[in-house]
Amino acid sequence: MKLTTIKAAGIIFLLLIFLINPAFARAEKLKEPNSRLQYINLDWWAGFNDELLIKYIACALNNNYDLKSARLDIQGLREAKNIEISRLFPSVSVGANYLGLKIPKVAFPFQGFRDNAFALPFIVNWEIDLFGKRKNKIDMAKEDINFAIYGEKWGSISLASEVAGVYFNIANLNEQIKIQQEIINNKKEKLRRAQNAYKAGVLGAERLNNAAKDVEYETVILNGYKKQREEFLNNLAFLIGESPDMAQEYAFEDIKKIEFTGVVPDCVSSDITLYRPDVLQKEAALKKAKIDVTLARKEFLPNVNVFGVLMFSTLTPNFGWKGASANMLAGATENLFSGGKRIFNLKYKKIAYEKMLNDYLQADLTALKEINDALYFLKTDILSYNSNLKSLEYEEDNFIRVSNSFNSGVSNVPDVLDGRNNFLYEKSKVLNSKVQKFADLISLYKAAGGRI
Repeated sequence: MKLTTIKAAGIIFLLLIFLINPAFARAEKLKEPNSRLQYINLDWWAGFNDELLIKYIACALNNNYDLKSARLDIQGLREAKNIEISRLFPSVSVGANYLGLKIPKVAFPFQGFRDNAFALPFIVNWEIDLFGKRKNKIDMAKEDINFAIYGEKWGSISLASEVAGVYFNIANLNEQIKIQQEIINNKKEKLRRAQNAYKAGVLGAERLNNAAKDVEYETVILNGYKKQREEFLNNLAFLIGESPDMAQEYAFEDIKKIEFTGVVPDCVSSDITLYRPDVLQKEAALKKAKIDVTLARKEFLPNVNVFGVLMFSTLTPNFGWKGASANMLAGATENLFSGGKRIFNLKYKKIAYEKMLNDYLQADLTALKEINDALYFLKTDILSYNSNLKSLEYEEDNFIRVSNSFNSGVSNVPDVLDGRNNFLYEKSKVLNSKVQKFADLISLYKAAGGRI
């Protein structure tokens, strides 16, 4: 009967903890997904219709060590929050102690106390969260988790954007190298013919030197393309967490076949900045700072503590419930004077909150600026791309005409070679403007936090 009463008292005691502490009433809303692909709006990337691009993005999100560390940070912060929650509960400890006493028989002649004894004390400490201080600390820990999750999301969006930018540049350079090699071959053919004409005495040395200089100039451009391609390949390997030795085996779609078939927005609502992960990070930090101010105010309130001891011992002949001794102390403690520390701490927390508010507002303005810039650049570069396409059509028509003139015996081979090179120059400009358009799309995607 007595054991049942103790169990019932223990159950009531635990229920009291849950009722007094409202921290259990609020469920945690933000949760990191199992796959970081859920962060990046994969449907938008599918608008490029390039499976290789999706593969590299997925590989980067899975293998990038910074993102792996970010996920571990989230897990660590969850455990830190659980530590704060555990402090809502009382701590119970037990010890086994040897007790040696010298008790005067005159003082206690009839108690039967022993000189040597063993004691088994159960000690309970509990700080009751009557004013919600612990709850505030738990809420702050939750905001730390939210901050880390938003950081992981922003890191995923940024990484996907960087991988795509590198991918399109490599695909463009692959084609640019082919174009440049053809230009060099045409220049070499012109040089060969100039050398023959020079030997025949019908061409001056100055024109021969100019033809040779053209070959060297185009070769320098080709070497620059190869250098850029190698740098981008190494960067791609780094981003997806692989050795640069693997980079030469990477496959890329033909840049001429890549087109964005998704929706290109004419305008973007300013409200979209409220969902950008870096802005949400600032918001989480602002919420934490606000809670910290509340907690600083509550430092002026007393702490409510319960301390209890239940000890079984062999001091008395009966090592049991009848021979047990117990005591409990419950009360509030208040710090009367601390040299103004609590006042200064409150002022410090308010200043920190105001700073966080300014950081949040600045982040929101920065996001708006980036969206407006990206949208304007995209519209302008789309116009430039369309103009380059028209120029390519004109140059293609010119090349066809000069080829027809050559077939009719009106034009010569150098004219055809020049016409072909002019067409290749325009083709190169079209591809560069196409990649610039893709870069603007990626900038807008990132500026909008992936919500386009």
